[in-house]
Amino acid sequence: MTRREAIKAIGGSAALVGMGTLSTMRAEDAGLPAGAGAIEQPPVLPPVGHPGAQGRRSSPGLSVQRVTLAQVATTKNVADNLAKARAAFQLARKDGANWILFPEGFLSGYYSGFNQGEVASAFTEVKQLCRDAQVTGLIGTGWKEAGKIYNQIRIVSPAGELLGQYAKNCLCYAESDWTAGGPPLVFEAGGIRFGALICNDLWVTPGFSDGPDPHLSLKIARAGAQVIFHSVNSGSDLNYESYHESNLVVRAAEAGCPIVIVNAYSPPQVNARSGVVGSGFNYLETLPRDREVLHTVEFIPALRQGKSAPA
Repeated sequence: MTRREAIKAIGGSAALVGMGTLSTMRAEDAGLPAGAGAIEQPPVLPPVGHPGAQGRRSSPGLSVQRVTLAQVATTKNVADNLAKARAAFQLARKDGANWILFPEGFLSGYYSGFNQGEVASAFTEVKQLCRDAQVTGLIGTGWKEAGKIYNQIRIVSPAGELLGQYAKNCLCYAESDWTAGGPPLVFEAGGIRFGALICNDLWVTPGFSDGPDPHLSLKIARAGAQVIFHSVNSGSDLNYESYHESNLVVRAAEAGCPIVIVNAYSPPQVNARSGVVGSGFNYLETLPRDREVLHTVEFIPALRQGKSAPA
């Protein structure tokens, strides 16, 4: 079966598609509600450096990193979102991923009326899932604290501990209930310095928010980040496709480091592809636009002066 043939839609609104030669898992075995449909997942990826891991050679002082992307629909049902998280972590563990990235507003649902107690309880399980899979997790979620509502990426270590959180800075007009965030711009995990941005933070889309553009991706790069993780929920209006994707490739080139993006699935297809954007004005890896997908991709962190990724 070819890679293209292996990517196919399956029944059920919570069906998730992996890429590669496929094996089938029952929904209940992956933690999804019974009847949600089978989940097709790829086999374990070969170790980095193995002949089967073609096209992913590391450079001197740099190491290949693996990140599992969860391009899934976000809902207002935290239990359903958590079930999808379990399936994503299961794949990350199989593939030996170093990182796992979820879309904007994933855990809570992308709205301000979420129940903080329910989200906090689910996040406690997510921290354990990071520990079990030994991955650094970047979890898109709403979060309420001190009477304010934040649109966050909460970062969890492979030990299951909270490393930090980044709150969306460039809020959209529709996010008037939310509070804008700020520093820190750069975090470190596993010897790699990285930045995290949420959707409009990167492209400051005209018609959705006021300027000026703070050029956060460039600031993150200048602060020493070797990779930028971009958690997105940009919808399906294809009028913005070229704007979003051209911004991604130009800003990755400007930053001189890869941008790893995951978008929330919005039918019929997303207007910004999930995957890995290289610093050479191109996508290095892409996921299909028109379905929910769990897929592990690889990237090589940028080599910064006085800093290299661990072997």
